[in-house]
Amino acid sequence: MAEHKKITLPKTMPLPERISGVSKEISKWLESLEVPYNIDTDVMQLAKCERNDKYSYHYVIDRAVKGPEKKTSSIKSVEGK
Repeated sequence: MAEHKKITLPKTMPLPERISGVSKEISKWLESLEVPYNIDTDVMQLAKCERNDKYSYHYVIDRAVKGPEKKTSSIKSVEGK
């Protein structure tokens, strides 16, 4: 299941303010989800970025993309097993 968020900011906004604004919007979005975002299994990606008269950032969350096997294999390699 994928969930989407589009964040639009004015083209006149300086880069540091855009970064801060997008970060705040993403935080609010993640907190408002009916099913909480799970950092161990879910993946959030910037799917598209548009620059016309405004900046538009399209984010998507893919649920349960990462599995425990990836986490386990990285732990084994650190332990040397």
